[in-house]
Amino acid sequence: MDIGPVASLPCLVLAGLAFVVVLALALGVGLGLGLKHHSSRTYVTTNSSFILDPSFQISNATTTRYYEWTVSEASGAPDGYERTMLVVNNQFPGPLIEVNSGDQVVINVFNSLPNGTTIHWHGQWQNGTNYMDGTSGVTQCPIPPGMNYTYRFTIDPNQYGTYWWHAHASTQYTDGIYGPLVIHSPAEPVYGSYDREALVIMSDWYHDMSSGLLTQYLSNAGIDDQNSPIYDNPGAEPPPDSGLINGQMIGSSFDFKPNLRYRLRLINMATLTEFVFSVDNHMLEVVESDGTSVVGAAVHRAPINVAQRYSVILTTNQTLGSYNVRAEMQDICYKLDNPNLDTMVLGTLTYGATAVATPSTQNWNDAYPGDCIDLNATQLVPVIESPPPNSTMTVSVSMSFQQTFASGGQATLGYMNNTSWEADSADPTLMQMYKAGAQTSFSQSQLVVVNDDIQVIDLIMDNYDDSSHPFHLHGHTFWLLGIGDGSFVPGQSEVYLNYNNPPRRDTLTVPGYGWIAIRFIGDNPGLWAFHCHIGWHMAAGLLMQFASLPSRIQQFSIPDYLGQQCSSQSGGTILNRGISIGR
Repeated sequence: MDIGPVASLPCLVLAGLAFVVVLALALGVGLGLGLKHHSSRTYVTTNSSFILDPSFQISNATTTRYYEWTVSEASGAPDGYERTMLVVNNQFPGPLIEVNSGDQVVINVFNSLPNGTTIHWHGQWQNGTNYMDGTSGVTQCPIPPGMNYTYRFTIDPNQYGTYWWHAHASTQYTDGIYGPLVIHSPAEPVYGSYDREALVIMSDWYHDMSSGLLTQYLSNAGIDDQNSPIYDNPGAEPPPDSGLINGQMIGSSFDFKPNLRYRLRLINMATLTEFVFSVDNHMLEVVESDGTSVVGAAVHRAPINVAQRYSVILTTNQTLGSYNVRAEMQDICYKLDNPNLDTMVLGTLTYGATAVATPSTQNWNDAYPGDCIDLNATQLVPVIESPPPNSTMTVSVSMSFQQTFASGGQATLGYMNNTSWEADSADPTLMQMYKAGAQTSFSQSQLVVVNDDIQVIDLIMDNYDDSSHPFHLHGHTFWLLGIGDGSFVPGQSEVYLNYNNPPRRDTLTVPGYGWIAIRFIGDNPGLWAFHCHIGWHMAAGLLMQFASLPSRIQQFSIPDYLGQQCSSQSGGTILNRGISIGR
């Protein structure tokens, strides 16, 4: 199935006109997503729950775990520069959710921001509870200011591993709304092979609110090194000002014990940056990729792109002392330079000795290619073999950036075929289908593939951009059949596909001017986003959706408050390409 060509000129002009109107409105009322300041400042508390409690009871027995969260503004300085942040329970990174497979999770989220927000549970299958996926404009409307939304879902009994949660309304998570989610299970193949476990959260960080940066990015392609708008580099994302490990630019430390095997759960919660993670003098054994247990591959360094997760085993069997923990930002992937950015983010790992603030240990001396792609697929062989079933349907998609021109300005938007996605904050696509039944037509800003029977879908995507892009599929774990350079050529490129126990994950990197081929089963009822996880790119339009089994969507028990909050959007805060136009 081919679902259309790239955008036509009339579409570009219309999109450009609409954007200029929205931008003008936004500039007239002030930029949203957390720019409101308070006279009495609340300061962020650094989250310190990065060494997981070994007394947590990992069990097949299930329970219900309750959380009360408040999303709010606060002042913080993760890299020494004080700014307004968006946080959950005044913590950065946000609270840890730690559960067993099969547990029910209930998170009551109260929105104390001046703008709407949602929370997405990244990597959760949400079978039967698509309306709890937390994707603004797809599965729910933003939670209005001063209101709450209770997320209630059951962790799939066959799901385990390393995940995370984050805001999914425009670029809000860039400003601090994110945190870890860990699922334990005695059935996980790696279970019992390590002594302790710790979280390693990597993220990039900006000194300005994301809403203002997004306005500059969309309107005139980016900012220069002095944070001034530039006009000659379409699609140039704002480069970050720093990088963080566990919410800190410096001072992140891991106090371990000697001669133990530690499972490090690596999570990239950045907006733009791919990191390369390593620990001086210590090999890393890769044992998990996006929730899938993999045959241990020994590496010096692990590249991890935005939204991806790996677990690596590190053994504390070297000379007692302190070692540098390195998260190297791959600024070669940026289109703009930031001369003030230190790309080597350092932490300290210590065992059997007094910690040294600045260890003298040396980085691995073998060169690492700066290619901004994933670990090689041969290093991600699933422990539990699951050959993909035969495909019954092919969806072909092209991804591109295109400039739109209109009177008074220009914009660079992302397109999936002929569609540049924009969230409908008052009428998400799930609610449209819930109300209308087997709907197959949507607005011009929504690219939706609809199937009311179970299909095994091959998604082939060509990237017509020179940069690589980390794409995430909601509600599914897919088989990664292949990645290549240039365009996918039917009848020729199939020779490069792997059907013999290929990697399984939920986020992969599409190479610049390259293609990817993935396969998944469309048996999970709901509206599921497939989007670039670079925050600037999703806000610019790089998102499409799969609508699976509409007849079963009609049977959902969607809580009344979801519809009520959608109704309250009229006249309230509406997010349009990340800009608040309703305040």
